[in-house]
Amino acid sequence: MNESPQHEETCTVCGNEATGGRRFSRIYQGGRPFALCCPMCVDLFQRAPARFAGGERPQRVIEDLIADLKWKTPVRWE
Repeated sequence: MNESPQHEETCTVCGNEATGGRRFSRIYQGGRPFALCCPMCVDLFQRAPARFAGGERPQRVIEDLIADLKWKTPVRWE
């Protein structure tokens, strides 16, 4: 029996292996599939799908998303 090698995929968001049973999900954006390895990467992808799908550097997209989540003004507890 001749088995063909399985196509290896990496997570679009973090770059971890997303092949076979390790792939958590696949999301289609613009008709193209994007492999994702965990719920956190799915959430991040869904926050900026056009940027990830457009080939923008994932680290830059993640940095921008994290910056948007931070407090805009300092919180003062009195």
